[in-house]
Amino acid sequence: MAFEIEKMDLFNTEVYIVRDRGILYYVGETEPATEDLLLIEEWMRVPVVSLLYDGPGEMRTTVETCVVEAGTLVGVGDLLYVKVRKQSGFCYVRLMYRNWQWDNSDQLWKEEEFENKLREQLKEMFSSQLDRPKVGYHVLVADRIVVEKRENQPVPVKIEVPERIVSLTVDNERKLVSEGFYNFYGRIIYVDEDTNLSTTAFFENARMVYKTSGGYVVYKDGALFFPDGRKVVSPEPFDVVDDRIIPWRVNVRSEGSSFLTTVVGRFGEVLVLSCGMIAPIDLSWFMRVSGPIIEWAKVEERFYVLDIAGYVRAIDLKNRRTLWERLVPNGWGIAVCGNEIYVGSGERLLHFNEKGELVEELSCQDFGTSSKGIITLAKAEGRFVRGQSGSVLLEASKATVYTDQIFEFENVRNVRFFDWGIVLVEESGCWVVEGR
Repeated sequence: MAFEIEKMDLFNTEVYIVRDRGILYYVGETEPATEDLLLIEEWMRVPVVSLLYDGPGEMRTTVETCVVEAGTLVGVGDLLYVKVRKQSGFCYVRLMYRNWQWDNSDQLWKEEEFENKLREQLKEMFSSQLDRPKVGYHVLVADRIVVEKRENQPVPVKIEVPERIVSLTVDNERKLVSEGFYNFYGRIIYVDEDTNLSTTAFFENARMVYKTSGGYVVYKDGALFFPDGRKVVSPEPFDVVDDRIIPWRVNVRSEGSSFLTTVVGRFGEVLVLSCGMIAPIDLSWFMRVSGPIIEWAKVEERFYVLDIAGYVRAIDLKNRRTLWERLVPNGWGIAVCGNEIYVGSGERLLHFNEKGELVEELSCQDFGTSSKGIITLAKAEGRFVRGQSGSVLLEASKATVYTDQIFEFENVRNVRFFDWGIVLVEESGCWVVEGR
């Protein structure tokens, strides 16, 4: 039986693998020896099925377990259809595999009998198939990867990642906790690495919060309250940079004329204007980078913009010149992850490299970014708001914040991105989440 031996990076360790039909048959730090090759061939004789499950979501794991325990593997193979319906403590089951069909319509199963009866029925279905090998490869991912053979393993390779213990610091108090979800001060976060929650805060009765070199500036009751105690009566501004108040609308001078335009973003000392220009905070110069702006993103000295005509442009900020442009029809969103550029177009996500070359296309309804990479939505169960410090998934009044951590907030009315973090506005005030 022919198969290929590949190399791959598994949890930052280079290992050899053998995979086929969606099944991982071997993992090791060295190429498989003769006895490994024989074991791999044994496992490859075990039937592989493509499981099409049609039933309640909470019963899927039980069905998958029973299929494996019945003597087959779930990957890419012959179609196995499993239909499950339950009502009033009873279960109806229909099975289809190759030319074989069966259902229990004449004798429904009690819900508590479901797992045992399904396992036995599937074993009967696959009784003519070859027995699976008695041993498989167990991969333990700890400080290093440890591979050993174990008996009575239902799959050829089982990867075990032990529960992680991480440090969680809340208000300068440090404790060791298990990876998982935690609720602090009314917000839910997922902790999977050392985390310091001192970068989040709630400002009661605030309508917006800004951050300057001196600390937070709070806007409420028609005035800005500075950290040094000053109060400045003002309409709500777009941003505050030290003592400079940046309004939502600024006057632009271009080709001998002037007009008002809206500020849609800021990075450092540069403003992004809705008309398709960038300018310093003092408005001493203007540079046209596009048509009217839909979205923009920045990484280091590069500025990326998507305009209303569907053009994506890469701008060298240091030399103030356009590096490349691409037309993306029906473009609706842009973000940068590392040096890779992602653009939403229709129901696709286009992935470009830093030279503007198309790398791949993904099926996508919406997308966001986090410190761990791109997050895609296959269905429109919510909408992403993207910014320089992460992204926020909005589902009705629920907001899930993705930065270097994951936070969940309820009753969110508005979201604002700044180059230092994210402000989430609710009825009684503002949450601040500082970005990565």
